[in-house]
Amino acid sequence: MKVRRIELLYCNQPSRRRVKVTLTNGTRIYIVRCHESWMQYGGTLLELQVTMPIAEQYNTWLHEGVKEG
Repeated sequence: MKVRRIELLYCNQPSRRRVKVTLTNGTRIYIVRCHESWMQYGGTLLELQVTMPIAEQYNTWLHEGVKEG
């Protein structure tokens, strides 16, 4: 199981930004901002472990332009 595709969604709407990761087995994992970090959903624990480095890589992008408060 490997990453097939990474898509950055809602680039022009910072509060809705998310990362969609498609794996070679067809699973789609979504990564969203959560407080000062990120959260993933849409897969098994093993699949989420595969996409964790991607979540870390795009964490700053998920938070850019979003006013906290």
